[in-house]
Amino acid sequence: MPSTILQPGERFLWSGRPQRVAPAGLEWVRPLGGSVLVAGLAAAVLPFQEPGLPFAAAVFTLAAGLVGVWWPVLARPWVVGRAGYAVTDRRVVVADRVSGRIRRQAALGPTPPTVTWLGHGGLGTLTFGAPDLVVDVFGYSVPVRWRGRLDTIRLIAVPEPDRIRELVEQAVA
Repeated sequence: MPSTILQPGERFLWSGRPQRVAPAGLEWVRPLGGSVLVAGLAAAVLPFQEPGLPFAAAVFTLAAGLVGVWWPVLARPWVVGRAGYAVTDRRVVVADRVSGRIRRQAALGPTPPTVTWLGHGGLGTLTFGAPDLVVDVFGYSVPVRWRGRLDTIRLIAVPEPDRIRELVEQAVA
């Protein structure tokens, strides 16, 4: 992470990047389940279409549905692979590692970040902002809300998330 993102008087607590780009485990449920749903709808509708334009429209709709379901999986390596994370004593920053442009930033609040989705190898997700509701699914802490609110920043697939949380707690105290 370039030091150009630092503001005067600010110091780094931690910087890094996501350690896992491809979805793993339960993250595959959405695209696979969506594909089954789209294929099932297509199998129910396509036999009743007449040849010609309505059939082409149905095939296009099927293709658009599959792209819509798989787009988050296909775009993830590009978006997450370029992300760089920085936590300073005042704020949390998500920047593009290639261009250096800051994508999102927020001041550190009085509440410490929450740690969820502890996966293999100790990788976890740090959520800065309002904490998500979390449920336990087969030993994994899974957030109930997948899409974040505007005031929430998530650092996904970071190593040793508990240590980063402790650094933030010490800086805020």
